[in-house]
Parts: sequence; structure tokens; C-alpha cells
Amino acid sequence: FKPAVSGAETWMEKFDGTWGNARYYANIPWSWARFIAMGNRRRRSSGFQLKLVSHPAPPLPLKMVSHPSPLQDESIQERWRRKRRKRREKKKRLVEKQSNTTVSNTTVHLLYATDYDAMPGLDASIRSVLKHASERVVIHHVGTEPLKPAIFSDVEFHPLADVHRIHNLTRFTNPHVSRHRSVRRLTSLANYVRFVMADMFPDVGKIMWIDADTIIRCDIVPFFRSALSTSNHTILARLMGGRPVEHLGKVSFNAGVMVVDLDRWRARNVTAKVEEWAALNAKTKMYSYGSQPPLQLAIGDDFERMDTNWNVGGFGGNLKVKFPHCACLLH
Repeated sequence: FKPAVSGAETWMEKFDGTWGNARYYANIPWSWARFIAMGNRRRRSSGFQLKLVSHPAPPLPLKMVSHPSPLQDESIQERWRRKRRKRREKKKRLVEKQSNTTVSNTTVHLLYATDYDAMPGLDASIRSVLKHASERVVIHHVGTEPLKPAIFSDVEFHPLADVHRIHNLTRFTNPHVSRHRSVRRLTSLANYVRFVMADMFPDVGKIMWIDADTIIRCDIVPFFRSALSTSNHTILARLMGGRPVEHLGKVSFNAGVMVVDLDRWRARNVTAKVEEWAALNAKTKMYSYGSQPPLQLAIGDDFERMDTNWNVGGFGGNLKVKFPHCACLLH
């Protein structure tokens, strides 16, 4: 290459002041660079090798014994399988932990409380529950004697005398209730067990109270789980018109069949409120019946309305009454 500028023989001479050390590198013969590179190559080798300087590891203490790890010999596939297996086990433990914390809320708990006279009705009611239940339900029975264990092996029995001794059920009784034979059953201590459910079952979140004089004709599991799931009420019960107690509003509920959120019951201290109304009634007669009025006074109108098909009443003393075909609970 010969530039047109006069006085400059080559382009290196023309740009001598701006290229710096370019002259040195441009003038090195390529044969010399190849000679230097090949001189660093190891003999009888087709390529180059980096020289790594390794420092000897410090000696192990006398008490320590070094064993080769089995993970050093595993392949990449085995390593990935081991990691996936650990992730699956961790996820399984997490699911089990969550299921254990919510098992008390998903399990269906039913509670019956009877004396000796109500045992025949209790037998029929529990049979009807088990006949239609799609899953296992936990049935608690508070009474004077247990059912036949050969038939009702899954029913958990709680002696009424022990419940009364621990929770003092007489504090809820009504001294003004009539001693007439027609209402004598209202004086039984079994009627007042519903007030201490939250104390009897501290680990249970929700429970269903069922009177012994009932027959269930539908699956109780989906009904139980859907109850109180979309509201903030304490109980779910059937709406009952009229004013059974002077201090109540225009509406009230039937406490013979009800689903109770025990966590809300405890948080709102319903047991203490019931006891206050019972004590006030003992001093000044406010109601004449047994266990339902103090609970109605404590709850008032703050309850979720139950589908009437789940508490069709009128069957206790009238055998000729007609009920709808879709009725799920006859009371």
C-alpha cells in the first residue's frame, strides 16, 4: 500500500503519531509468535494445558476420620431424583401438618344428651344418622347408660353424672318449672348439657346438637359442613315465631336441633350469659320452661336461619301429622 501523500512511504509512517505501539506489534513476524507459543506446549501433546498450582490440605486431627461421601459417586440424574424426592417429602409433611390443624373443623361432631327414658328414641335417631351419612361421623352421647357396644361401637359415651360433677349443671336449672308429668322431662339435667359443650370439647370447632326424639332422613355431612360457613353467627337453628319469653324480640329459634360454632361460642362467652339469665330467672320468674329460654335470651336474634326441612317439628305427640317428602329431619 502506497499512500498518495508525499513523503510517506507506508501507512505506518503516515499514522506514526497516532497508532502508539501498533508499530511494534505489526512488525513482529508471525513465525516468531508461533515459535513462542509452540515453545510453551508440552512435549508429545496436541494442545495446551493450564498449569494449576495446588496447595496441600492441612492434616486432619487425630480423632477425625475422613470417609468418602456416597454423594461424590452419584450421577447428575441421581442427584436430580434425590432433590425431587426431598421436595415431595417436604410437601407431603406440609399437607399432613395442615390437615392435622383442620381435622377438628372438618370432622362432623354430633352430640346427644339423654336420660334413661329417652334411650329408645336415641337408638332410632343414631341409626338414622348412620344410615344416610356419606362419611364417618363422630357421635357423642351424654347419658345415664351407654348404648349397646356391639351395634354402636363408634359412639363415644360420656356419663351424665361425670359431666354434672365437672360442670355443675344445676346452675342452669329452673326452679319454677312445673312438676306436671307432661313437662317433667324438662327437669332432667341432660337438657342443660348443651350449655357446656364448649367446655366439654375444647379442641372441637363446630358441633351439632340433636334431641333424641328425632329421625334423620338425609345425609348430614354436607349440611353440617355448610352450616355457619358464610356468616358470623354463633348458632344455626330453625326460626320460631312468637314470643316464648317476655324479654325476647318478635322472633326466636328452636334449640332442639342446632349447629354451634364452638370457637365463636367461647369468644362471645355465651355460657356465662346463659348462666346470668338462669340466675336472674331463679330470683324473678321470667320463663316457665327448662333449657331453651336462657339460651334464646343469650343469643337473641343473632342466629343463622336453618332450612325448615332440617327441623320439621310436630312429631313428638301427633302421629297423624303429615310432613313434606323433602323433609330431612323429623322432630
